[in-house]
Amino acid sequence: MARRTLWWVVSALAVVLFLVGHSWALFGASTRPEPGSEAPRFSGPLLRGGSFDLGAHLGKNPILLDFWSIYCVACLKEMPNLLEIYERYKDQGLVAVSVNLDSFGAKRVLRFVRGLKYEISFPIVIDKRREAGGRYGVSVLPTTVVIDREGKVLYYHVGYSPGDEKEIEAQVRKALGLAE
Repeated sequence: MARRTLWWVVSALAVVLFLVGHSWALFGASTRPEPGSEAPRFSGPLLRGGSFDLGAHLGKNPILLDFWSIYCVACLKEMPNLLEIYERYKDQGLVAVSVNLDSFGAKRVLRFVRGLKYEISFPIVIDKRREAGGRYGVSVLPTTVVIDREGKVLYYHVGYSPGDEKEIEAQVRKALGLAE
C-alpha cells in the first residue's frame, strides 16, 4: 500500500512540476532584453481590429510598452498613470502600446475594457499565445518597457507600486531627450 501511495505522490508531483514549468514558459520565461540591447520586434492583432507592428516604430519613435492582464490588480492600478504619461508626451512623438496577455482572446478583454471608468487611448495588442511576452521575457505583470528613439531598450520594469510612475515618466522623458 505504501508503494502505491508513494507512486501517486511522485506522479502528482511530476505533473505539477511539468505544469508549472510549462505555464512559466508559456508566460514568457525567456531571457528579458537588457537596457542597451535591441528591442525585440513583434506584431499582433489589435483589440479593435487591424494589427500593430512594433518594427514600424523602432528606430523612429520612443515607445512605452506595457504588458498586462485583466486579472492583474497592479496592472489596473498602473494603467491610468501610463495613460497620463502617454497623453502628456504623445505630441512629442511618444508611441504607447499595451500588450494584453490573457489567453482567452479579444471578446472578454473588449468587454472588460468597455467597463473601465477611463478609456485606454493607445493600441491594445492581443497576445493570447504570449509571443510578444516571450520575446520580452515577461514572467510577472505588469511589465513596463521604455524603448528609445534608436530602438534600444532603455528601461525594463517589473511590477507596480504607487510612485513607480515617476521613474517611468523620467525614463520616457529621457527617451524623448527631455531629461534634465
